Amino acid sequence: MKRYVWLLVLLAVLTLTACGENQLPPEPEEGVLIYAALNPVTNTLEKFVARFNENHEDVQIEIHDYSDEGGRERLQTELVLGQVPDIMELRCYGKTGEELGDGLVGSVQFLPGSYAGSTDGYFMPYRQLAQKGYLEDLWPYIENDPELGREAVLEAPLKAAEVNGGLYMLFERTEIFTLIGRESVVGAQYGWTLDDMMGAYADMPEGSTIMRYNMTKGEVFFNLLCNSLERFIDREAGECSFDSEEFRALVAFLETLPDEADYADMLEVEAEVMRRIKNGTQMLEGMSIFWPRCISYSDSIFQERAAFVGYPMADGSSGSFFYLKGTVLAMSSTCHNKEAAWEYIRKMITPYLRKSKGSIVGSGRRGSNIPVNLNDYEAICWYELYNMAEALRLYPKDPLKRFLLRHFQYGPEIYLMDFLTEEDIQRHRDLIDHTTQLFWPEDELSDIVWDTLGPYFAGDKPLDDTIALLQNRVGLYLNEQK
Repeated sequence: MKRYVWLLVLLAVLTLTACGENQLPPEPEEGVLIYAALNPVTNTLEKFVARFNENHEDVQIEIHDYSDEGGRERLQTELVLGQVPDIMELRCYGKTGEELGDGLVGSVQFLPGSYAGSTDGYFMPYRQLAQKGYLEDLWPYIENDPELGREAVLEAPLKAAEVNGGLYMLFERTEIFTLIGRESVVGAQYGWTLDDMMGAYADMPEGSTIMRYNMTKGEVFFNLLCNSLERFIDREAGECSFDSEEFRALVAFLETLPDEADYADMLEVEAEVMRRIKNGTQMLEGMSIFWPRCISYSDSIFQERAAFVGYPMADGSSGSFFYLKGTVLAMSSTCHNKEAAWEYIRKMITPYLRKSKGSIVGSGRRGSNIPVNLNDYEAICWYELYNMAEALRLYPKDPLKRFLLRHFQYGPEIYLMDFLTEEDIQRHRDLIDHTTQLFWPEDELSDIVWDTLGPYFAGDKPLDDTIALLQNRVGLYLNEQK
């Protein structure tokens, strides 16, 4: 196990009692909202808070820093003891920040790579906090906000973050992680079953692989599939359904991958991957989709139209998922001033980008991914099309080659096939709308599942016995969390 969160919390509570010392922070003064910072406090955060405090005489935000060693356990202890911050970060990126592990290759992001970021980063147990009543549902605030409402946001990523129909976190931007393949091979669809995938694979040339030749079971499980484990969990009832056909399909998918891989020089790996893609012996490639131009990039990898099928699901539904970027915030259900807290949090999804002389102004980090605010998303789509039109105007004789060789080289010997079109913009919107899952793994649950599957993959235990053991182990874990 990487982390025994609630056991540590319990031990911490007992230790505090045994020592007779109150190590909890004092109760906040009247009119003070506590902001729990899991990440190192930046100048930007301090400026945002200072600006808020300058504009509000009746309420002030006070930052409590939990980014130090032991900060996570300290915060969890305070939560258990009822001292809940008013505003709380839910994602810690670790000392190296949010961009580590994104696997940049040119302008596009590849699998493999640790999507969870650095080893000292972590995700708070969001679903448990929501189900235990610690967090406030933010949908009513969005719907009643005079500048927002559901029509002002991209609903798909927010709906993916729902817990039992409620939205208990807010974020300003996201990306989509998916698996792509030639549409002529995998079909024009946004989801598929294991049978669909294996049927497509059966028609591939001899010696082909489904994914990268050096992608292992463990990499795919922890980078792609561990976030989907929540589908097999009923935390309220303390029950799990790993004996379902859907989970068996997930295990069967992992069985198609090697246990270990010999990692050569990364440049050699990329060259070999591109060679296999070009000669048609690699069926799928992992892709991070952010701006609409990624649609054209995806086509260019295969030199024909790509489909965004994701990993296989038992019911053929979406196997792609949203990966949140930047600060992720929640409001506590016991917040001392919910209207003031919302006034601070809402800035993450209010309009920020605007068109100006062929560019977008105010972009910053929000302009580097898929923004949740619909106005900002439309501004990016406009900019993408304008940029391509400018390329045609500047390079009329041989615009594609001259412009793209200069600006958009993609990987070894792969260049963009064509300029971005309105149809590509629509494909980008369709992918967003078809994506239904959120990448938000739980380390303890993932470790239990992976550890239990190990003997089966090694050939030491039958699948039925493995599933029965997994049902028992996860069931005990869930009941310990109640």
